[in-house]
Amino acid sequence: MYRILIWGTGKRAENYLLKNYFCNCEIIGFIDTYKKDDRFMQHKVFRPEDLPEIKDFFDYIVIVTQYFCEIIELCLQYGINNQKIVITDYVQEPLFIGYYEKLKFISKELYGRPLRNRLKMVKLNESDNFDSACLIGNGKYNNKIYFEDYFRYRTFEFVADEILNNDIPGEVAEFGVFRGDFARLINEKFSKRKLFLFDTFEGFDLKEADNELKLNRCDKDFITGHANTSIEHVMNHMSYPEKCFICQGLFPESITKEAFAAIYAFVSIDVDFEESTYQGLKFFYPRLSSGGVIFLHDYHSAYLTGVKEAVNRFETENETKLKKIPLADRAGTLVIVK
Repeated sequence: MYRILIWGTGKRAENYLLKNYFCNCEIIGFIDTYKKDDRFMQHKVFRPEDLPEIKDFFDYIVIVTQYFCEIIELCLQYGINNQKIVITDYVQEPLFIGYYEKLKFISKELYGRPLRNRLKMVKLNESDNFDSACLIGNGKYNNKIYFEDYFRYRTFEFVADEILNNDIPGEVAEFGVFRGDFARLINEKFSKRKLFLFDTFEGFDLKEADNELKLNRCDKDFITGHANTSIEHVMNHMSYPEKCFICQGLFPESITKEAFAAIYAFVSIDVDFEESTYQGLKFFYPRLSSGGVIFLHDYHSAYLTGVKEAVNRFETENETKLKKIPLADRAGTLVIVK
C-alpha cells in the first residue's frame, strides 16, 4: 500500500475521495498552497513549507489541481524527488507524460478516466515549429493552462506581433488578472511597455457576485474559487516585473492617475460579470489607440452571459457598433479592434 500526500483541497480532491479513487492507498494528508483549514476530509492539511520535514513519510505526492506545472516546480525546489511526483491531468507533452504515467500505480480507475473528457485533438499552427519567437508550447508556456486555450493565447501572440510591427502606440493592461496566466504572457510579449494590472487580487466584489448568482450566471464554487490568488503569486511569475503596475481594488475606483492618463495598444478584459465588463469597456475603449485591440473573455461563454449583455449595453448607450471578431476558443473571446 502506497503512502500518498495529495496536493489540492478543492472540489476535485473531494470528488476523488468520494469516488474512492485512492482506496488502495494510505493518505497521510493534504497540502494546500493557501492553507485555510487544518483538516480536509478528516485528514491533516500541510503547507508547501512543510515538505522538507515530511518528504520521507510518503511514497508519492499526487497533484489534483490544474496548476500542476507550478506545483511541480515548487516540489523540486523543496527537494522532492521527481520520481515521487504524480499528476492527475493527462497531458500529451513529453515534459509531463512521465508524471502522469505513475498514476496507474496509485489508481488504475483514475488513470483510465482522462481519455473521456471534453478535449479534442487539434493541429497547431504551421508556424509554431519554425517561429523562434513563439511562446506557447515553450518553456513556462508549455503546460495544460496554455494548451487548453491554445487558440486564445496563440492568437494573442499574432495580434501582439501586428501591434508591435505596426508601431501602434500605447501601454498594455489587463482588467481581471486572477492568477496572472494571461498577464505573464502580455508582460513577456510587450516587454518594453508598461503593463497595468487591475484586480482586487482577493476575489469578486461580493455585491456584484451575489447579483450574478441570483441571475443563475454562476455558482458559489465559481465565486470562492476566484479568491485563490494574490499579488505576490502574480508578480512571482512576471519576466519583467519592473514594467508591471498594480492597480488593486474595485474598479473603477482602482484606476490610478497614471493609468487614467495613459493610452492603450492592447487590453485584456476578463472579469466575468456584466457590470464590471461594462465599466471596463467604458474606461478602456475611449483610451484605445487607433489599431489597438481589446480581448474580451467569455463573450460566447455558455454561462457568463452578462459579458455579452455588457457589450450590447455599451453599444446602445454610446450609439456605436464596435468592430467585433469572435474567436472559437474555450470561452469565446471577443476581439475588438479600434
